Amino acid sequence: MMFENPAMLLIVPVVFFLMWFTGKRKNRGGIIFSSPDKYFIENKKEKFRLNKDYVFFKFINFLFWVSLVFIAFSFSIPEAVKKDIRYLSKGNDFFILLDVSPSMAIAEDGKTRLDKAKEAAEHIVASCGNDYPGLILFGSNSVVSLLPTPDRNSFLNRLKQTNVMELGDATAIGTAIGTAIYFLKNSQQKEKRVILISDGDANYGELSPFDASLMAAKTGIKINCIAIGHAGSERSIIIDTSINDKVTGKISGDYHPEILKKVAEISGGYFLENPGKQVIGRVTASLKTEEEKTETFFTKKDLSGYFFIPGILILLITMVLKIVLLKEIVT
Repeated sequence: MMFENPAMLLIVPVVFFLMWFTGKRKNRGGIIFSSPDKYFIENKKEKFRLNKDYVFFKFINFLFWVSLVFIAFSFSIPEAVKKDIRYLSKGNDFFILLDVSPSMAIAEDGKTRLDKAKEAAEHIVASCGNDYPGLILFGSNSVVSLLPTPDRNSFLNRLKQTNVMELGDATAIGTAIGTAIYFLKNSQQKEKRVILISDGDANYGELSPFDASLMAAKTGIKINCIAIGHAGSERSIIIDTSINDKVTGKISGDYHPEILKKVAEISGGYFLENPGKQVIGRVTASLKTEEEKTETFFTKKDLSGYFFIPGILILLITMVLKIVLLKEIVT
């Protein structure tokens, strides 16, 4: 946070000085701010100091000074400043292949495999610079959910809406790779790549993951693989599908990182197993296009209203409470 008019912050120490001045200066002839009611209490109602009303009255005085500090802050025009980067040059298009088969519903370490896969995809998008991410979902079949786009919010919104079993109850990794090859094979870009996020449980499809990897290698497409999961057994779980149906049954918790590792090796990509945020960011950043022109800009949001309005409201409330309390003392 920064201040457009920081000189107005000098009001704050002045306010606290006046607070001290009204209570400590001896033989003063005038009364500053809320002191008249204080003098009235000391001269007319000595017993007032001994009851709970006195404590309440002190609390009201405290709120009074707080309201003045809030108003002083609002006069300084505080602003929230956010630094953003605008990319002036376009990088490479790439696809994230996301596994939505039933095995991704297995919960491990408090999160499902799909939740962890989504987090990995978010970290990739946050670190891909001026490259444009696209999204391919796969289960028994595969579909291009989103073509490569510079709109990161659209990508993240679609990713958030993704559910298990959107595309059947099996895992066809080879079909997903084939879909990516179809869209990237004729691309004129310098680097063609996909990022496959799965638990490696390939159990469906006419095209095997390894044959698909060979096809990708021949067309110059690198397949980078991220394995998500741990070795496990069959578990009985409830799955919320994309159409809000609930399916109960035994889901295989099989985990085959060796398949993904082989896919990456064949195509010349990298392999990561259950990586953390920093590892994903570092690897993704290293794959960004070399020609990257950026522009830094700042967006500001005026926060003065967040201080001025509460300050005025607190000030009015304290005045009303003082009047009510003093009337009770007089009567």
